[in-house]
Amino acid sequence: MYRSLIVDDEKNIRDRMAAFFPWAETGYEVVGTAEDGIDALEKINQFNPHVVLTDIMMPRMNGLELVKEIRKTYPDMKVVLLSAYDDFTYAQQAIEYGVKGYMLKPLLKKDFYTMMSKLANELNTDHNIATEKDEWAFNEQMLLHLIKGECLEEYTKSWKHAYSRVIVFSFDEIFKEGTTLSIRQKIMEYTSAYWDGHDVPFLFYGNHLILFVLSSKPLSKMDLQSPISGFLDFLQGKLKEIIGIHSTFVIGVGNLVSSIEQISKSYNEAVYAYSYKYFRPAETIFFHQDLPPLSSKSNQRDVLESKEKSELRALEAELIDSVISQKPVQLTAIIDRYFDILPTQRSNHVSEVRESCYELIVLLLLRIEDKGFTLPSIKQDDILRKIYDLQSLNELKRWLNHIVKLITADVSKKEEQHLNRYVLFAKEYVQTNYPEKITLKDMANQLFIHQAYFSYIFKKEIGKNFIDYVNKIRVEKAAELIKTTDYKMKEISSMVGFQSHSYFNKVFKKVMGISPLVIRQK
Repeated sequence: MYRSLIVDDEKNIRDRMAAFFPWAETGYEVVGTAEDGIDALEKINQFNPHVVLTDIMMPRMNGLELVKEIRKTYPDMKVVLLSAYDDFTYAQQAIEYGVKGYMLKPLLKKDFYTMMSKLANELNTDHNIATEKDEWAFNEQMLLHLIKGECLEEYTKSWKHAYSRVIVFSFDEIFKEGTTLSIRQKIMEYTSAYWDGHDVPFLFYGNHLILFVLSSKPLSKMDLQSPISGFLDFLQGKLKEIIGIHSTFVIGVGNLVSSIEQISKSYNEAVYAYSYKYFRPAETIFFHQDLPPLSSKSNQRDVLESKEKSELRALEAELIDSVISQKPVQLTAIIDRYFDILPTQRSNHVSEVRESCYELIVLLLLRIEDKGFTLPSIKQDDILRKIYDLQSLNELKRWLNHIVKLITADVSKKEEQHLNRYVLFAKEYVQTNYPEKITLKDMANQLFIHQAYFSYIFKKEIGKNFIDYVNKIRVEKAAELIKTTDYKMKEISSMVGFQSHSYFNKVFKKVMGISPLVIRQK
């Protein structure tokens, strides 16, 4: 069992996590809980946990400060952040301190199971080194050090390979539903059999199969394409025999390096390369050398990026204005242009693209809230989770189209509700104040809206203009008085708000179809 420590300033969260989450099932035991970073450091020194799960926002010492302190004394300890959505920016900052990931509150058992199973696999790789006695265990330790760039002095003197390239096979899609140790073992067996006789050691780390292609001569893309494709077909065929379906996974290939110190660089390049699947979902193998550079120092490139950034901001503003002003026809075209620019402006970095879309939705919702609306069909707590669930740029684009149109529809409904409130207030006002002088201008001023706008929404809702409605109410009140009292017609016309008796007779006949005298005679 691996030891785990829970750090959160809310006791009910600590207790719930410790009691109700499947720790034993994923290979852990909870050795303690802590209420903040300072308390956590004491518990870490006492229990030496393998994994620390910590909240970010805590008193005395927050989660980021705790991570920094852990790294000073326990560089190999694995840390997972428990983040509220508002803490997303802080979670991103913590990556540079070696945080293994973050889980979003409220924490779901499925997310917990996936993250902790992944960490258990990494811990298995890290810790079986101390217990395995055969040659393969030593090689596994060495390969782990190579991708991390650690303890290289132990291997430099005996390193005989002039050139290396690292290839990463990502099995995130296959393993995302939970632990599959038997399949992992089968993949390792198949890999060993396929590359038998070749200088290609390999390592299974997390959900990644990592191949180290070693050679005495430079290895070009052309040299690697055929072997990689052949292994891909072989592995897919074998996996289909096991799980009964055609498995898809992504392959990233790092650049050629000529020293042991550069192998971690090739590994990181391979990891970055396979993330490009997000932008090119139809492709499977990605060579880092084929991808555009992350940055450029040329003045021309800076000018282009500045222009693209300005255009991106302008499109965001245009999109928000189109939603607010109810122009849904324009939305698809704006989103198309937005996604034409977004990937290149964000250096084709998946996390930055996701952040930009999240910021756009939040900004849109804030603008809508400024208008006094709340949108029950849009739950901000689900936005970031949904964005990270999407597996390609095309999926993100389709989802953004959908969510923006959903927001637009909600805004339209809310606008209608506002219209209803204006009209309802006006009707109630007329029912109460019909004997008084009532004009269109006075009513609009009562509602703090423009006279022409009020006239438009009232007629749209009621089916007649405001003055005709006022006259209708006055005539109905007059008809009641004619039937139930002995007041003279001139008195009644004045009592219900008509300033002219002749105008009263004209309007009465228009509304009722007969004259006031006919009503009195009946």
